Amino acid sequence: MGTIVERIGQYVAGLEFEDLNDKVVDYAKRILLDTLACAYGGLDNEPARMVLNSVEELSGKGQATLLGIGTKATAPLAAIANGVAIRYQDYNDVYIGSGWTGHPSDCIATILAVADWKKCSGRELITALVAAYEVHMRFSDLPVPKLLWHRGWHHSAMCAYSGAAGVSRLLGLNAAQTANALALSGARSNTFAEIRRGDIPMDKALSAPIVASQSIFYALLAAQGFTGSRTLLEGDYGFRHAVAGGADVEPLVPEKGDFRLLKVALKPYPVEGMTPAMIEAAIKIRNDYAVRPDEIEAIRILSFEETLIKPSWDPSKLAPTTKETADHSFHYCVAVALIAGECTARQFTDEWLGNPMVKALMARTRLEEKPELTRIFRQENARPAAIEVKTSRGVFYREVLYPHGDPRNPMTWADVKQKFMRQAKPILGETLAQEVADKVYSLEKLADISVLAEMLGGDHKNKIALKTLVTA
Repeated sequence: MGTIVERIGQYVAGLEFEDLNDKVVDYAKRILLDTLACAYGGLDNEPARMVLNSVEELSGKGQATLLGIGTKATAPLAAIANGVAIRYQDYNDVYIGSGWTGHPSDCIATILAVADWKKCSGRELITALVAAYEVHMRFSDLPVPKLLWHRGWHHSAMCAYSGAAGVSRLLGLNAAQTANALALSGARSNTFAEIRRGDIPMDKALSAPIVASQSIFYALLAAQGFTGSRTLLEGDYGFRHAVAGGADVEPLVPEKGDFRLLKVALKPYPVEGMTPAMIEAAIKIRNDYAVRPDEIEAIRILSFEETLIKPSWDPSKLAPTTKETADHSFHYCVAVALIAGECTARQFTDEWLGNPMVKALMARTRLEEKPELTRIFRQENARPAAIEVKTSRGVFYREVLYPHGDPRNPMTWADVKQKFMRQAKPILGETLAQEVADKVYSLEKLADISVLAEMLGGDHKNKIALKTLVTA
């Protein structure tokens, strides 16, 4: 049978585009366009600008396009720069399994950079993306008693394996070489969950992209015969015991035809993954009952147990001063939703972070567990929530079990395209943004991904404008 990394390697190397059904291909393309939307929305932010400055200083021979800039960097550095832009807003996809909360799209910048560099086809890109997602989600679904970040391990670690899977598939590595790439990448990429504690630093946007990008180097080594530990996952001193607390790691091997990519949720709001249902419920109450902020006496957020005990929930989230901390604050996100009737990038600017009404509503808010929502979370991998708002006119309540973007309440192509256009138009302009969306829609017909990558770089005018922002 072989070791677990050997069997994962066999799966990845053997996956073909023809194995994917129409539903998987369609959703993979929706995920890609959604991820690109996140990238353009995250470009004009301080962490992304800092990384771009560093990448341009380090880059030698260009291999892959920098999104919105148009110049090229080495594939690993382009993967980091583009990945930070994708991750910054916390707007990219999410999946909450029994093992880890995760954002499988954290590896897409790495896969896209290699596909651009190697001039792969659209079919090859889609196949690599699916391979990466299937590997990533098996780590998310590990059968452990509690999410692994309670043991101190952040979900960025999964990108070492999903990144290596996607890159290996694009480079045409065989099963043995892919196993070595997985082993090399996974052996040195475990990330501490402390990076989400307290006032969340800029590192939030960097951790996953840099882990994923390193898999390019390891895949190149593996292609030459460089070997890694084949017992890395199940060995006595490997992942099973050191990271997963002795859990069964056999389920890490994907099964042909079982496409868990279809379980991934997309986000309608730029917030952490457990928050969308809370925001949706708050907006429904505001709109349905014409609730005014100044009449709100008390707010109850009812959610599942994990929201109250997760490591990133701590007192600093009750007084956020940065975007990174605010988008992890349930109290903040619910307050702005009740006041603004929306939760967009605008609600995480300094103006909103210092808004006295937001602070007043946060002070009137309690977070509580509702056992029925905990049951749904555990049994269905759902992210339910309810909001109760008390006013002098009465008490108003809304419950959302499957927020918009959940696979049971999915974002359609039209929804994803609207999100992309809203985020990409300021960088690409409306015409080019529309062309990019159309190109992704028919991605399987594209012979050379570098054609799409050139479009993603933006036109000359926008490159100059963004370059000024990047170097300011």
